[in-house]
Amino acid sequence: MAPALPSWSQALPFLPAGDTRLRHEVELNQDEDRMPLSTTWPIPTLDIPEDNRNDVRSELQPGSGKDAGWFIDGAYNPTKLRVYEDTPREKGEVGVQSGWTAGDYAGGVIRISYAIDPQDQMHWRVDDSYASWRFGNWWLTLGMQERWWGPGWDGSLILSNNARPMPGIALDRASAQRPDWKWLRWVGPWRLTTMMDHAESRRNDFNNVLLWGLRFTFQPITGLEIGGSRTALWCGSGRPCDLSTFWSLLNTRSAAQCNASGPNNTCYKDKPGMQQGAIDLRWHLPETPFALYWQEYGQTFDSGNYRPRLTLQMFGLEIASRHMAEGRTRLFFEFADTTCSGVSFNSSDQPVYGCAYENPLYTAGYRFRGRSIGDAMDRDGRRFTAGMFYVDEGERFWQIRFRKLEINKGGEVKPGSVPQTVSTVPETLYTFEPIVDGAIGEFKYSFGGGVDRVTKADTNGHSIEGHVFLNLTHSW
Repeated sequence: MAPALPSWSQALPFLPAGDTRLRHEVELNQDEDRMPLSTTWPIPTLDIPEDNRNDVRSELQPGSGKDAGWFIDGAYNPTKLRVYEDTPREKGEVGVQSGWTAGDYAGGVIRISYAIDPQDQMHWRVDDSYASWRFGNWWLTLGMQERWWGPGWDGSLILSNNARPMPGIALDRASAQRPDWKWLRWVGPWRLTTMMDHAESRRNDFNNVLLWGLRFTFQPITGLEIGGSRTALWCGSGRPCDLSTFWSLLNTRSAAQCNASGPNNTCYKDKPGMQQGAIDLRWHLPETPFALYWQEYGQTFDSGNYRPRLTLQMFGLEIASRHMAEGRTRLFFEFADTTCSGVSFNSSDQPVYGCAYENPLYTAGYRFRGRSIGDAMDRDGRRFTAGMFYVDEGERFWQIRFRKLEINKGGEVKPGSVPQTVSTVPETLYTFEPIVDGAIGEFKYSFGGGVDRVTKADTNGHSIEGHVFLNLTHSW
C-alpha cells in the first residue's frame, strides 16, 4: 500500500534548481531539522513543512498552480561561468510562464520564451517546462528541467545548471520518508532520482546521444547528508542502444575492465558509453551554525578494483543563521579543481590536463549546446570562492561573491572535437559579483553583474571586463 502523503493541492511537484534565495531558505529549514535532504535539485515539494510552504517557493518561476505571468531577461556580456543562480545565458530573453496542478497527483510548468542572439542559435525555447504525474510515492516527469546534483554553491562537478536543460523523462521519489523496515531504519530519509535525457540531434561525434543519470541521497544521522551520483553519455547514431548496452552502463564492468590510459588503449571503442561518478556529503555540525561539504568526481574506474580514477575535487564551509546581522545570513567558502588528479589523496596520482569532461569515444565531451554539463569552468580549472547571502528586514535578498579562478590551466585547446568552452588559453581571473533580488509593487526583479580582472597567458597583460543583467517577472 502506498504511504499516506501530505496534501497541498496548489503546490507544484518540484522546487526548481537555480534560485539561490530559495535554496538558502531550504537549507536553513534542513539545518533546523524541519525538512530532509537539500543537495538534489529540483526538490519534490511534499516534504516542505505545512506551516512553511508559502515561504519556501521560487520567486522568479511559478510557485503554485495559480501562478502565471510574463518575464524578461537582459544581459550585457553574459557570463560563461554560471553558478547556482538563474543568471541569463543570452543577451536577452522574453517569455510567458504558468504553473498548473490537478490535485496532489499531477502538475507542472509551462514556460515559452524567445532568446535574442542565442549562443546555440535556438531562439524559441521551452526550457524549465515539465509535466509530472504521481503514482504512490513516485513522480514521473516529462520535460526540460534544470538539475543540480551536489552541495556546492558555485559549482557541481557532475551535473549543474550551467548548460541548458535537455528534454527527457525522469522518475523521482516524491517524499523522502525513512524506510519502514526496521533493518533499514538507519538509512534515515532517502531520495532517489533517475533520468534519461536527449542531447543535441547533431553533435561533433554522434548525433542523438542520450544522457542517463542516477542519484541516491540519504541522511543516516541528523545533519549528515550523503549522496552518490552516476551519469553516462551513451547511444547515438551508429552506437549500440539496446538493453544489454544499458546493463553494461549500470554494472560498470566494461568500464572497470578497460583502462583507456593503459596498454590496451583501443578498448574504449568497446565501452558502452562515457561514464562519470561522484560521491558527496554535507554535514551540518549539531548545535552550531557550521556546515562542511565535499564532492569527488571520478572520470573513470580503475581496472579490477573499481576505484575512481582521474578525480576532481570540491570542498566547502558554510556559516548560516536566521539571526546573523539582523537577517537570514549565510557565508560560504568553496574550493574546486577540475583537473584530473589535480587534487588527490593518492600520492602516486599526477595532474592530467586535457582529461576532465573529455572522452576518446564521445569526442564532443561532457557538454551540451556549447557548455559543460558539469562545472561551468569546464576542464582544467581551479576556483576559490568567498560568498555571502543575506535576507534583510525588507525581504530583499543580497548576494556577494569574490573569486579567484584559473581557467584552462594546462592550455590544452582541443583534445577532443570541441574546444574548451570558456577559454582556449590559460586565464587567471579575479571576480567580484553582487546581486540583489526584490520586488517593486507587482514586479519581481533580480539585478546584478560583476567585474573581472583577467590575465591571459597569450598576452601577459591585464584587462577589466564587466557584465550586468536584469530579470523581471510580473504576474497576471
